[in-house]
Amino acid sequence: MGKTVNIPYTCVIIAICVFLRISGTNQCCGDNNTPMKYLHQEYKSPLGDIIVKHFSDDKKWITDSEVWLYSANDPSKKTFLYSYETYARILFSHDEKWLVLNNRYGSDGSSAILFKKVKDLEYEPVALLDTLAWDLFRKTHRQYKIPIFDHSYTYAVLWSSDSKSILVKTHGHDDLSPKALEPWFCVYDVTTKKMTLDFSVFNRDTYHPDGEAKGRELYLY
Repeated sequence: MGKTVNIPYTCVIIAICVFLRISGTNQCCGDNNTPMKYLHQEYKSPLGDIIVKHFSDDKKWITDSEVWLYSANDPSKKTFLYSYETYARILFSHDEKWLVLNNRYGSDGSSAILFKKVKDLEYEPVALLDTLAWDLFRKTHRQYKIPIFDHSYTYAVLWSSDSKSILVKTHGHDDLSPKALEPWFCVYDVTTKKMTLDFSVFNRDTYHPDGEAKGRELYLY
């Protein structure tokens, strides 16, 4: 399996990178009072209090883009959230105390960043769900000597009704080999801050027909 990786240390390093990327984007945008000029996407949060807007500096949406949060009651109030390259989508918890940014950063991967509400429109990143999901997958499938795939994707799929758990989907494949991981699911608990295979909160707890070859999974389709 190669050398042992200190998972908590790795998560901290990657988290710092996320913070630095956001900070760097803030500097590039000046005081962050002016979004990029072209609005490409707009949708509301579950309670309707927040409007999410995606902007870019190009009509065709082929350059770097930004996510901004607006107050539905007062459009003059807005906050910059994140800058991304290819595609991104926000998935709010039902109580709007949390949100996940599903970031498709290119053809070879995607990440899922969990944010916690600080106040009003302000959210801060607190966990990298893609790192935690892949760590759990490799921990529970050590007998298969799972590699690091050339293409790896992680998405937040669904919040539990109590807004305390988030269903996460992971899959991947290699360019030059037939090895691939079909969609594999796990659950992140915002209270315990742990990624688990306990799907009971979603009341759809099942087993894959291949048994231990895929581990305990949740069917969505």
